[in-house]
Amino acid sequence: MTAETAPPRPLPDTALPYHRLTRLEHRTSRWWRPLATVAAALALFVALSLLGAALLALASLFVPWLPEPTDLDDFVLDNPTDMLLTFGMLALMIPAVLLGARWAGGGASRILHSVAGRLRWPLMLGAAAVLVPLYALVYWGSFLLDPPADAAVPRADPLLLAGVAVCLVLVPLQCAAEEYAFRGLPQQVLGTWLRSPLWGIVLPVPLFMLGHGYDWVGQVDIAVFALCMGFLVWKTGGLELAIAVHTANNLTLLVAAPFSPSSLDQGAVDPAVLLVSVPLTLAATAGLTLWFSRAHGLRPLEPLLGNGGRTAAPVPGGLPGGERPGVPR
Repeated sequence: MTAETAPPRPLPDTALPYHRLTRLEHRTSRWWRPLATVAAALALFVALSLLGAALLALASLFVPWLPEPTDLDDFVLDNPTDMLLTFGMLALMIPAVLLGARWAGGGASRILHSVAGRLRWPLMLGAAAVLVPLYALVYWGSFLLDPPADAAVPRADPLLLAGVAVCLVLVPLQCAAEEYAFRGLPQQVLGTWLRSPLWGIVLPVPLFMLGHGYDWVGQVDIAVFALCMGFLVWKTGGLELAIAVHTANNLTLLVAAPFSPSSLDQGAVDPAVLLVSVPLTLAATAGLTLWFSRAHGLRPLEPLLGNGGRTAAPVPGGLPGGERPGVPR
């Protein structure tokens, strides 16, 4: 029997936590696969970004009302081009990471979603239905109780409405893209080599912080958020709840931005902001952890296990795939 016709290596009987899912198969667990995956994802992201920029430049020739992009330091919500460039380009990390894992990672793209080998939509949408109103209540309530100096009711400008519409579509994709790139991919890359999940949770935090231009106060907020989202990904065996929290945070802040344009500025952050954002992040993480643990019969620091949805073999908890019944960042 030749190598081309040989049957695939059988999967192990045991279920694994999210960060170790590449260990399920010999072809995805080879030592060089993580290096190839990261290199391929980076190359694809650069290529897709160049293609996206070229298409946007081409569109500007045929859409006369599309404004020129502003300087990054003057990022405004009433410029749809800014929205497309900022959030659209970041959203391209989703295909870059998934295709990089598929082509260079031995076909490991499906396990990036979750231990079930797919994105668990009911879990993500159900959490978002609670988190978005919660974040809106906290952030918008804080805005009303202590309005910033530039607080004002904006004009119903067509470009502003277009920018908000683009924001509503692209921000969830941007948040999902950052979870794939800064939580999912690092955890499974490092988990191929290292048993402890702490490597994949902690080491990507500085990279995530570098992508935000805040001062040390804002970076503390970003670091706490990154650590909490990394923990949620490991705990829940997938990206869904981290995407829901990330989207709730960014979307509620950006929708309120027309009432205070300075809220989009990066740089110096008032330390008082931490008194709202950090407790909210910690409370959301703790609440989701306790709810998820109770729903799946897990201890708070016990992760959900799975087999990537590749076989029908039972795993701890009952159902295949590890399921049981029952500041903008």
